[in-house]
Amino acid sequence: MGKIIRLDEVTINQIAAGEVVERPSSGVKELVENALDAGAKKIEIYLTNGGRQKIQVVDDGVGMDREDALLAVERHATSKIREFQDLQNSSTLGFRGEALASIAAVSRLTLQTAVDPAAPGTKIRVEGGEIQAVETVGAPRGTNISVENLFFNTPARLKFMRSIPAEVANVKEIVTSLALGYPEVSFRLLHQEMKLVHTMGTGDYEQTLEQIFSPAICRELFPVAGDYGPLRITGFLGRPTIARGNRGQQYFFLNRRFFRSRLVAAAAERAYDTLLPVARFPFLLLNLELPPELVDINVHPTKMEVKFRDEKEVFRGIIHIIRGALEANVTATSWRPQYRPTTVPDREQPAAAGLFEAKVEEAAAQVESTQASPFFATVRESAVPFSAGGPAPAPPTEEWLAETVTAQEEGSPRIFPLFDTYLLWEDATALVLVDQHAAHERILYDRLRSGSTVKMQYFLAPLTVELSPAQLQIIHEEGDLLRDIGWEFEAFGGEAIILRAGPLDFSVAEVEDLFLSLLNELGATGEARQVDPKERLLRLMACRQAVKAGDRLSAQEAAALIRDLRRTKVPQTCPHGRPTMVAITKTELEKMFKRR
Repeated sequence: MGKIIRLDEVTINQIAAGEVVERPSSGVKELVENALDAGAKKIEIYLTNGGRQKIQVVDDGVGMDREDALLAVERHATSKIREFQDLQNSSTLGFRGEALASIAAVSRLTLQTAVDPAAPGTKIRVEGGEIQAVETVGAPRGTNISVENLFFNTPARLKFMRSIPAEVANVKEIVTSLALGYPEVSFRLLHQEMKLVHTMGTGDYEQTLEQIFSPAICRELFPVAGDYGPLRITGFLGRPTIARGNRGQQYFFLNRRFFRSRLVAAAAERAYDTLLPVARFPFLLLNLELPPELVDINVHPTKMEVKFRDEKEVFRGIIHIIRGALEANVTATSWRPQYRPTTVPDREQPAAAGLFEAKVEEAAAQVESTQASPFFATVRESAVPFSAGGPAPAPPTEEWLAETVTAQEEGSPRIFPLFDTYLLWEDATALVLVDQHAAHERILYDRLRSGSTVKMQYFLAPLTVELSPAQLQIIHEEGDLLRDIGWEFEAFGGEAIILRAGPLDFSVAEVEDLFLSLLNELGATGEARQVDPKERLLRLMACRQAVKAGDRLSAQEAAALIRDLRRTKVPQTCPHGRPTMVAITKTELEKMFKRR
């Protein structure tokens, strides 16, 4: 007997099934996509024991006659394509017969279908890929598929199944994703009579969102729509308020096909830029439209991954379109705080846009100097550091309050220091706290980015700096970038260099440590390298130069800080995405104290 043999049909079917049906959720996905391809307007999914014991999908699509139903459970039988070219340009979600055959190979499957309720329907029972019975029955228009004892004949697959709650969560994610892509279709998912998803199928996208997500999430969504060459994107984006620590709230569709893409996620997250801190991910619901010839949907058996012909242009297009929507709906809301304390109930809206615009602008305008915050040059020397283990910082002094009154007109909101770290005000509608370090960091970062080069200062006595071999290599590779952000240096023999100039407003005592920190940043690996090197260096410089927690500001310095923050492009967050401010409305305070 030869070493190479031809596998029997049962084994072939089970191998094919393993490529398509990995767990209950993948079986549900295939069956629901078939229902959508059949033109269903109502799809119901029932689970028992997380789908292990039973999956039932009922739709009101076109249904099948007896001949088509028998072919549907055979391998390589489909109504979707006729020749190879159709495979490349397919606009349907799947191949009905291929999915049914794969599922039937590892389960006990019952298919009941009818084209016309007035005519007889067909019922077929399949076990382990073998047809057991074919009957003529009365049935409503559409298809009803029941999958029982999934993987009963492949027990090794059962060992890799997760817990019932985990499998149910996976199914819910799939159904939620498809419901978001097809707002004109009614979806209903139940697990042992517990309703998990229910959409009405009205075609109204916003209504579908409200039926899936909480009011707190829906309030923080806004639409996105735009074109970039042949690429068109529509959908919804989330404000930074509802960003999560994972990508669980990201839904992508390509020509109405649900898929996953690291490229799309990375481009969208790049568009958010400094609106989000590290390891926080935005809500994304994106419908991408591209001509079929510019994308390959057949790179994965389940079609959950795609390959774009020109990935770089798609990447640029996503950034361009999403950044435009963010500028119009988030950064343009100027003074609206994007974060609130977690103790505040989510049911209330954040403070309204422009909450303090007029009053704060009017107050800050009273500061004598019209230049950009000249006070911070000396703030470190006069600061009184705050020690967490020491006594609590003193309340604002009479001199501080008197200075506040001088700097602000009567009737404008007063600015109070809190723990020498935050600036606080109140007016008739809300209480706002600003983090002075994050706010100043944002101001400095925008100022550093605003010019083509960073302003520099020459040192009276050049500094000799010893470097490691790795740091010296970075100097050779990134020397032009370092010069572009305000540094002047030259080799001094061996592994030393001479620093002759550095960025303006940094003291000589700080520049050597800052320069070495910049070299270390350029040598960073991992996720940090996904951000443009110059952007990373400017963020680090802004962070080092900004006032710190514990630095005590005068009333004029505080007013200037608010004024300059107000004029930045993204006042809600620092360059690292951390919030610069939080707001608690009067209504929220009244609820905390049980006045409402």
